[in-house]
Amino acid sequence: MDESPTLVGQLLKSVIAYTWFFDTCEDSVLEDRTALKQTEYAAYLLNRLGEADRQRLFAELSVQAAEETDPAYRAFIESFAFSMGLVDEP
Repeated sequence: MDESPTLVGQLLKSVIAYTWFFDTCEDSVLEDRTALKQTEYAAYLLNRLGEADRQRLFAELSVQAAEETDPAYRAFIESFAFSMGLVDEP
């Protein structure tokens, strides 16, 4: 299958959006324990990426952060790699 830059970007947007939801939703919507479990599973899957794919992910994160107009969401995207354990420092 040929790489599709649009597909990669849209899938990453989905992962970020769901992670944002898990991080910010109220307990009445989703238990903290469940949200944490889902976020940790997403982090586990992302941490299985090879180095070339990680670099592609980091590049796409930079693009998405630069395009984001909401300051809080932009900060979330900028800290995403660190929060998911993909890098040691923010």
